[in-house]
Amino acid sequence: MNLAIPDIRTLEIHLPTFGYLTTSCQRSSGPGGRNDLGVSLLSQAVHDAAGLGYNFLSIAGEQSLFHPGLKDLCGRAHQMRMLTTISTRCGLLSSRRLRALVPTVDLLGIRFEAGMARCLEPVRKSGIPFALVFPLTLANMRDLEPTAAFAASHGAAILHVRPAEGLSDHEMATVWMIVECLRDIHRGELAVQLDVLNRYNLPLEDADLVEWRAGVEQADRFLGEVISPLVVEEDGAVVPLRAGFPRSLALGNLHQTTLAEMSAAWIRNGAGSFCELYRAVLQDTRREGSAFGDLHQLLAESADRYGGANFSAAG
Repeated sequence: MNLAIPDIRTLEIHLPTFGYLTTSCQRSSGPGGRNDLGVSLLSQAVHDAAGLGYNFLSIAGEQSLFHPGLKDLCGRAHQMRMLTTISTRCGLLSSRRLRALVPTVDLLGIRFEAGMARCLEPVRKSGIPFALVFPLTLANMRDLEPTAAFAASHGAAILHVRPAEGLSDHEMATVWMIVECLRDIHRGELAVQLDVLNRYNLPLEDADLVEWRAGVEQADRFLGEVISPLVVEEDGAVVPLRAGFPRSLALGNLHQTTLAEMSAAWIRNGAGSFCELYRAVLQDTRREGSAFGDLHQLLAESADRYGGANFSAAG
């Protein structure tokens, strides 16, 4: 597995925490009126996502480890030449469970916890590359450097730093500098990823959005070039960029139509509104004094604030 592929386009699936995967596309009629996502339905979504340019399947939620459909979904992703990852806790990864994951899981995302050194031993023995996910707060910022050293010494491929909401711009600037230092210190042995936006290094400019929208309408560009992650939520809703993204800009619901069909309709009817939203957020980011932020959070807040209705579909 090449962990340094430059253009990761992610389909992120959130399996129901307390549900179960049915063996068909039918909605579950189980207790509480649950609408679980069937294996066939999700396998079709994985197939469609590959056609939309997605090359990475992320299974979210530590309870997903116990779903009987996990192997089938990851296997389907491999058939479509997609890499796979699953997020979980180290304590849930027994040697037996890891052996079952080896054929179909390319990367394990493991939440960092104190005292986890012993439980990483079977992970290392399994040979599956793993990332330590470090939820960063103001209280544990001083632990970032020793955590990177721990990750490197225990064989992690990636340290993924996820800052909590509410950190000031000054605090985020400090984190950014620490991460840059850690990248130099551990170059060649540990990749250090930081989930923040630097307004001096924006991922897209206005012209990029114009080109992308024109290209995706002509099928010359992929949806995943801008909409990544593409998120399948527990109820089957498909939303851009992050779980909980305002439904005003959702693509649709897998219980009602396929991912390929809803994506084609969204490109015709929703991409313009999304691009207008994206451009407005980029402009706000340039005007404001804050240098760092969570771009996806800013997009979600703006979509909530304007309800998606104030952005012209003409883009």
